[in-house]
Amino acid sequence: MRATIPHTLPERHVWLNAHVPPGLVEPGVSGAWGASAAAPARMALVVQDGRISAVHAGPGRPAGLDAGIASFDLDGATVVSAFVDPHVHLDKGDLLAAGLAPERDLFEAVKRVRGDYVNWSERELHARMDFALRTAWVHGTRALNSYCDWSAPEGPLAARVLQALRERWAGRIELAITSLAALHEFADPARAETIARSTAAAGAALGPFIYPGAPVELLERVFDLAERFDLRLDFHVDEHLDPPVANVAHVARLARERSWGARTVCGHCCVLGALEPHERDARLDELAGAGVGLVSLPSTNLYLQDNGSDPADATRRRSPRRRGLLPVHEARARGIRVAFGSDNHRDPFFPAGDLDPLHTLALAAMAAHLDDPVGAWIDTVCTTPARLLGLAWDGVLRAGAPADLVIHPGRHSAEVISRAAHGRIVVRGGQRVHEALPDFRELDGVRAHAASAG
Repeated sequence: MRATIPHTLPERHVWLNAHVPPGLVEPGVSGAWGASAAAPARMALVVQDGRISAVHAGPGRPAGLDAGIASFDLDGATVVSAFVDPHVHLDKGDLLAAGLAPERDLFEAVKRVRGDYVNWSERELHARMDFALRTAWVHGTRALNSYCDWSAPEGPLAARVLQALRERWAGRIELAITSLAALHEFADPARAETIARSTAAAGAALGPFIYPGAPVELLERVFDLAERFDLRLDFHVDEHLDPPVANVAHVARLARERSWGARTVCGHCCVLGALEPHERDARLDELAGAGVGLVSLPSTNLYLQDNGSDPADATRRRSPRRRGLLPVHEARARGIRVAFGSDNHRDPFFPAGDLDPLHTLALAAMAAHLDDPVGAWIDTVCTTPARLLGLAWDGVLRAGAPADLVIHPGRHSAEVISRAAHGRIVVRGGQRVHEALPDFRELDGVRAHAASAG
């Protein structure tokens, strides 16, 4: 970038020669992205009082702009709207720092975490989840959706901590909450109603976990409750690679019959990538017809699915042969809303991750062979998840939108994805974010410290 960006930005300023992916501008603003640095199309974004006041296509200084306005020449640097992460698990985040070990199997990880509930405290949960939110903030995330294990029908301790953090972080990160409960927990009508009622009281979405062999007949009750309590539905479904079980078909059918597709999201759906092409296409056609959104979680599902374990000998390993990804190309070709999420971070489900949507997109680009991932797929971590969550701002950079931006020195996909973490500038409300990423050492002994303080 040619410009030197000051510590404090003027209340009125303009970003010149910005490279903005086409999915983040209004349809009438054309020529926003080039495939290479050879002849990139440039734009100017005028910011006033924390909001975008104008967007101009073309290189250089827009005609008629006040001579005195501060200007910063980005020399083709990429500008995107602040990120939206549609699928994270803050209640489990950094459980490795609390002493738990990673698993390579989904259900073993579930078992390990559930056995650890008795050790959770308000102080520890607050420390781990606030650490995660500070991390997401520095990476440039403006909103995220966290699932919360609804271990008690009335809502667990973690949900109450999340609600408190939602208030504390208001104006910086918009925190959506989704209750997470296995489908069989809806078998008892009274318990099911209590889960739905407490979910609604928490301002959350309803998130059943549909596993292979789950009692799918209970989905009728789930949709009844969603209609009764006016709840978004956000399913964990088909997180496996074992055809012919594709329970997402039941969700698609009910979403279509109940006209609830616009308020229904299915996460994972890994098995869709393992089905025979004709069956995969049929399932995707059903999802498209119902209007259901899909969220792919490349990090955790690449780690957990086809993990190379040998059932006969736990000491032996083999290279994975299948990818734990839903077929994103085929889904997008049908007009299905597709987003990518961070999912788990540094817990028994995934021993890495840092709640960085741009890193998630870079990983997806390699795993799913995304052509021009920033130019063609940036919507998956900006505008599409914003719409799936029903946020007030969809992330399109237009006049009147918040000046919540992420500026990356890379001029096109190859440069951005190759150095996703390098040189990023985060702007919120027209001002730079200066906080550094929190140090992992803050979490040393997080459980022991929480216990001694309690």
